[in-house]
Amino acid sequence: MNIKIISATKDHMPVIQNMARFYAYDLSKSCGFYELYDWSFPENGLYEAIDLSKYWEEPNRYPFLIRVDNEIAGFALINKIARLPNTDWNMGEFFIVGKFQGKGIGKRVAFELFDKFPGQWEVMQMPPNTPAIKFWKKVIADYSHNQFDESIITIQEPKPHDSNIFRFTAQGKKQED
Repeated sequence: MNIKIISATKDHMPVIQNMARFYAYDLSKSCGFYELYDWSFPENGLYEAIDLSKYWEEPNRYPFLIRVDNEIAGFALINKIARLPNTDWNMGEFFIVGKFQGKGIGKRVAFELFDKFPGQWEVMQMPPNTPAIKFWKKVIADYSHNQFDESIITIQEPKPHDSNIFRFTAQGKKQED
């Protein structure tokens, strides 16, 4: 499989915003009864997603479109909005389309993004999102050779709630001689 991670332009914004509906649907499977957000299935049959336009409008935000064999396969949204001190990068949102899940694509994309943005990272998940926690724990353990921290922290917005957080250092891609 040919995997490409493309810096998303403003032309990609509606595509990623549309995919975010499927991201919300996927999240509803594990977080549907989590009281932090209203996960009621909409009467019009279309999940809404948070407005992601800030990734194209504000500094220190980096949107990416993921393609597999020229087919749209997901997105990754990276930012510098950290919850813990001395953090360089935060995985804001990460989504692989169902068709491509469980095939190692997410791991390969995550590794490439970690290499692209060296420094201290944090990756957070809502506690009921056990599939994401399991995925990120495995990916980060493999990437960091088990050199990571995992903890639960309390986030204040949109209202106080716990969040699972992984913290590790990405060394970046080593240059070959």
